[in-house]
Amino acid sequence: MTPENYGPVVVVKIKSHELLFYEGTSLETSFSVATGQSAYPTPVGQWEIVTMRRDPWWTPPPDSKWAQGAKPIPPGPGNPLGTRWMGISAPYVGIHGTPDAASLGYSQSHGCIRMAISDAEWVFDHVHLGTPVFTVAA
Repeated sequence: MTPENYGPVVVVKIKSHELLFYEGTSLETSFSVATGQSAYPTPVGQWEIVTMRRDPWWTPPPDSKWAQGAKPIPPGPGNPLGTRWMGISAPYVGIHGTPDAASLGYSQSHGCIRMAISDAEWVFDHVHLGTPVFTVAA
């Protein structure tokens, strides 16, 4: 495999709150995102997309103090995942939409990469299971 035929690659710049979408080695577009709070940082590393869901349910992560007592939330306007979920190989972390557009550009999530709902739908339509995701501190 050569860089020219890599296919989609996602790079998340955690401190810059930016998601870069590459097709091979060409930067196609970028999006403003929210990343993890200091208490719940977005993990740095090399991952891949392992689950993809349209209109996902939000399920409280097990053993998470911040989610204790929370109930699952069905798809719809009150769902914190928006309309798309792309889970990555880091446990309980994913790229997803958010109904809280005011959080974009800040470190406000519990480790996930939050996007505007329309942006998450675009990314969802351009990635697949196995798409590489690099999260970097920048």
